[in-house]
Amino acid sequence: MGRSAFVLCVGLMLAACGIHELGESVRDTSGGIWTGPGMNVGTSDPSKTVCYVTALDYQDGYDWRSDREKGSVKCSLVVFADGIPMMKVPVGDAYHISSDADSHRMIDGHLYTDFSTDDETIIKKDGKEVFRYPGREFLQGMIVDGEDIYTLGHSRAGEGFSYRKNGEILLEKASGRTFSRFHRDGDHICFAYSEPIGSGGGSVERYYCVVDGVPQQAALREDVKKVWDLMMADGQVCYIASLVGVQGPVLFRGESKSVLTLPQASSLLTGRLSVSQGVVCVEGLLFCRNITLACILWKDGEQLYFNTGTTVASWCVEGDGVFCVMNSKSPSAKGVIYRCGDVFEAPLGYVSVGENTMALTNGILNVGLSSGFGGWPVLWKDGTVDTLKVNGYISSVTAGKRTD
Repeated sequence: MGRSAFVLCVGLMLAACGIHELGESVRDTSGGIWTGPGMNVGTSDPSKTVCYVTALDYQDGYDWRSDREKGSVKCSLVVFADGIPMMKVPVGDAYHISSDADSHRMIDGHLYTDFSTDDETIIKKDGKEVFRYPGREFLQGMIVDGEDIYTLGHSRAGEGFSYRKNGEILLEKASGRTFSRFHRDGDHICFAYSEPIGSGGGSVERYYCVVDGVPQQAALREDVKKVWDLMMADGQVCYIASLVGVQGPVLFRGESKSVLTLPQASSLLTGRLSVSQGVVCVEGLLFCRNITLACILWKDGEQLYFNTGTTVASWCVEGDGVFCVMNSKSPSAKGVIYRCGDVFEAPLGYVSVGENTMALTNGILNVGLSSGFGGWPVLWKDGTVDTLKVNGYISSVTAGKRTD
């Protein structure tokens, strides 16, 4: 059951060292981009899984929680590899790198960022531009395949999305919405979207799965009223929907289905799918008894966990294990870390910032937590805590392998 196993030790190990403290072991590679000894982590053993952590580091004394000077204040995006400082790139409008947690990600040991100017979207790798394209978009997802970069972007000006390869349009829609996962299904790159058909009160949604750039209408049941999430899994369409005459959401995978049982006097507001090695998991946000929000987890149709005091910030499925970090809705209460049935309390006043702040590496669950009181962020590792000496927050935690 719930237990608290945290030791907040400042300067516990090298992971607590800011990249600016490394002296001669850090070098300037051009344009204010710095690299450190973490660049070598994983290069000698391609099979090694590395824990990459990105964090925003502001000037001492700056209140990053309000960030009133966003875009103009001096700030750096710092990358750690297994706790060792790896890279630091300057952040701000002048550098075309944003401080937003969803604007950067680690893939195959490299830092990829996206940034929108007034009329363009710019993609960078390790702080250096690789391409740009017309239009102001924010990215829902990115997949790197060799030298090619696939992106799924949404217009910042209104509705619509584009699916691109190296900035070139493969599929573009002026209306509609995409679902939560831009993902691989085996060797295929997939995502799903819906498009409104008709207008006004008579409009309905038509649903599509896109596999390697080719859209195909999803053959859903005729009694489907609403779809919360939709994705491809092992070549089959998997989705969560509400049906005419059925209480509660229903999980479909191909022809099989299971009704997801809800707590009494609750309704599902949002639902997200994740599939790993044949295991189908659902994360949901509930509205309970008309007064409060709650989070819930299901695995293969069976309820795993329910909590009325938190909402899900980040989650992942590895093998048949489900992992989740949940932020408390009250600043006076602790958040929750769920690890395959074990429940831990997060340190008081710490939260997960962004949707990608946890990863399983070599059997260890790594969770990035940031201080709501302005203190140093911490990396929670199966009950122990390492402190990162940065004036800012952890924006992502990723498991990956170096490919070069």
